[in-house]
Amino acid sequence: MMGYLRLELRRTLRAPGFLIFTIVMPLVMYLIFTNLGAVTGQGDAGDAALYAMISIGGFGAIGALLNYGSSIVADRSSGWLRHLRLTPLSPLRVVLGKALTGMLLALPPVVALCVAAATVNGVRLHPAQWFAIVPMLWLGSAPFVLLGLGIGYLCTAQTVQPANFLAYFGFSLLGGLWLPLPTFPDWLRVIGRLTPTHGYADLPLRVVDFNDSPTTVDVLVLGGWFAVFAVFAVYAYRRSAARRDA
Repeated sequence: MMGYLRLELRRTLRAPGFLIFTIVMPLVMYLIFTNLGAVTGQGDAGDAALYAMISIGGFGAIGALLNYGSSIVADRSSGWLRHLRLTPLSPLRVVLGKALTGMLLALPPVVALCVAAATVNGVRLHPAQWFAIVPMLWLGSAPFVLLGLGIGYLCTAQTVQPANFLAYFGFSLLGGLWLPLPTFPDWLRVIGRLTPTHGYADLPLRVVDFNDSPTTVDVLVLGGWFAVFAVFAVYAYRRSAARRDA
C-alpha cells in the first residue's frame, strides 16, 4: 500500500500543471482580490483578508483535489487501471491510495494562502488559531478528493471537465466560498448550509471570526458528505472496471 502511495505521489508531482493550478493560481487570486482595495490586516479590511484567506484557500484545495481526480481519465486511457486490477490491491485500497495522495496535494495551497495572508496582508491570529485552521482547511477537504475520484472513474474524457466544473463552481457558490451565506435569499441559504463547502469553510471561520468551537451541524454535514462521496468513489471504480471488462 505504501509503495502504491509513493508511486502515485511521484506520478502526480511530475505533471507540469500541478504547481500552476494547485498553488500559483489560488495564491495569485488571493493576492489580487485582497489588494485591489488596499486590504491590510487592520479593521474591516483585515476581516476581508481573513475571510478571503479561508474561502480562497478552501477554493484552491478543492480545485486541486477535483483536478487530481480528473487525471484518472488519462489513467484509464493508458491502461494503468487495468494493471492495478491485476495487483492484490482491492478496489477499496486503490481508492484509498488515490485519496491519500490527493490529500497530500491539498496541503500546499492551504499553507501558501496562510503564509501569504500573514506576510503580505498582515493577518494576525493567535498561534492556537493558526494550529486549528490549517488542519481544518486541509483535512476538511477530504470529501472532495473522494468526489473528484468518483467523477474521474465514472466520466469520459469528454465529460470529466464539465462534471468537474459543475461540482467545483456549484458547491463553491452555494456553500458561500465566493459570497457570504447571509447575503443569500432565505431559501438558498437553507440549501447552502447543507452543502459540504459550507461546513468546510464554516469550521475554520468560527475559530478565527467568532472565536467559537465548531458546530455539531457543520461536523455532521461534512461527515455525511464524506460518507456519500466515499460510496460514490468505490461505486465509480467498480463501474469503471466492469465497463473495461465488458
